[in-house]
Amino acid sequence: MYKAILVDDDVAVLEFLKKLIPWQRLGFELAGEYTDALDAIRAWEGRYPELIVTDIGMPGLDGLSFIRLVQSEEAGSRFVILSCHDEFHYAQQAVQLGVQDYLLKETLTPGGISDIAARVKARLDEDRRLKTEVDRLQSQANRSQSADKEKWLRDLLASPYADDSTVLSRLGEYGLSAEPGHFLPVLFRAHRYRDALGRYRQEEAVKFIVENAAEELLGEERDVLFLGFSGQSFFLLHAFRKDLARNPYDEAAAVADRLRQAFARVLKLEYSVVIGEEACGGAAVKRRLAELAEAGERLFYSDGAVVAKAAERLGEFNREDPFLYHFEYAERFNRLLLEATGDTGPAADAFAAFLAEKRFQPSNVKQLVWKLALDMLLKLKLGMAYDKEKVQQDIGQITHIGELRDWLADFLREAVGEAERIAKKSKKTEIVDAQNYVRLHLGRKITLEEAAEHLHLNPSYFSRLFKKETGENFIEFVNRSKMEKAKELLGGGSGKTVEETAIALGYDNKSYFVKLFKQHFGSSPGRFL
Repeated sequence: MYKAILVDDDVAVLEFLKKLIPWQRLGFELAGEYTDALDAIRAWEGRYPELIVTDIGMPGLDGLSFIRLVQSEEAGSRFVILSCHDEFHYAQQAVQLGVQDYLLKETLTPGGISDIAARVKARLDEDRRLKTEVDRLQSQANRSQSADKEKWLRDLLASPYADDSTVLSRLGEYGLSAEPGHFLPVLFRAHRYRDALGRYRQEEAVKFIVENAAEELLGEERDVLFLGFSGQSFFLLHAFRKDLARNPYDEAAAVADRLRQAFARVLKLEYSVVIGEEACGGAAVKRRLAELAEAGERLFYSDGAVVAKAAERLGEFNREDPFLYHFEYAERFNRLLLEATGDTGPAADAFAAFLAEKRFQPSNVKQLVWKLALDMLLKLKLGMAYDKEKVQQDIGQITHIGELRDWLADFLREAVGEAERIAKKSKKTEIVDAQNYVRLHLGRKITLEEAAEHLHLNPSYFSRLFKKETGENFIEFVNRSKMEKAKELLGGGSGKTVEETAIALGYDNKSYFVKLFKQHFGSSPGRFL
């Protein structure tokens, strides 16, 4: 609904217009009546309503001057003039001001005003429709250019070679002149990107909101270009002249700090910033952007959202393969499932601390975490409400070690809960406890009497109960569990020999272990090495 106000020094006219015109039915909210145009200006300055009905001949500020003043503030209001004068020059001035209708008060009727209001509303509706369409087309054009810039940047960074003139020409098309001669790139990287996705739901929404906010904040910066790269990060490219009067690093840092604070305050998004090294020429721009993207990866292990220069040492990555530790942490997380402890925070803390100490390449870390998560999903026969591709996508979106720790703690908590649900689904609690007891003590000999004592049950009763609930006797379950563990140790990258595997599972006699293994799998354990 649109707003309308009445301005006339004749109170009787105001009462007539207020009471006899069905403003609500016509699509207007009557938002004010004024006997003095200056009072209307004070009440509505900067936010004038869509329709203003005003008299011409008023003391102080007359109607035509009132209209000129409102229009000087670039208000989009439409005007209807009421007048006691039928002289041509009043009507002429009204037309020049773009007034919609000019009515003589002596011919004023409710029907006449209603017809005018209906026509004004139709024009306002059409204006709104056209504005919506223009905004849509403008947004579409902006998104198209943004997508084009992003694709160009990705292609540029992926290319082994860049031609000076081609790069500079494209920058010019995007609004950044090469005339200053020198460029300084700045990388913005989301500190905890999954937090951003949690707030704005989709990557495209994050990119759109951040780019629009950045473009608005950079409105007065003539020599700065926004270059979107992904939802996780974007670049600013500053063009500058080489002189002693200006320090481009200080200027870039000031702009970056202004954006960081605005993003944190308004969008609730934290960004780290890395200021690159200056470049002269298109090929150098490509090289500096690539260096900056690589430097941004090192923010994975930062203490928090930081501002740094690429020239500063952000810490080198460990070239060691993190998969050397896969078996160790697969065992730890498997034990966590068996023990079914509710607090998974300490396990996630320990793993994150290990990664932070080792400083592996983040992409390799994410592959390791994905493999560990997949191992658990397979153990639980994918019973969790997790989609494998979604898990892989979630891990790929992580930008900081702290974010990884939180995701892992949540995942482990879900896994432990699912393990408990599966175990209790079709078995008595005593049987679940007995099976977990065996799995937790596979490294030594386990007797039926020992398990029964652990459960405070009579051995004979426990033996019958176990057979009834599982379909196999207790010793068969122990041997099967040990053989399955042996196969996992031999083929899972533990590095253990057959003899070491036998000892690790509590078998002093290697030959006996080999015999049991062959009975269970139909082949010798050496085949799985």
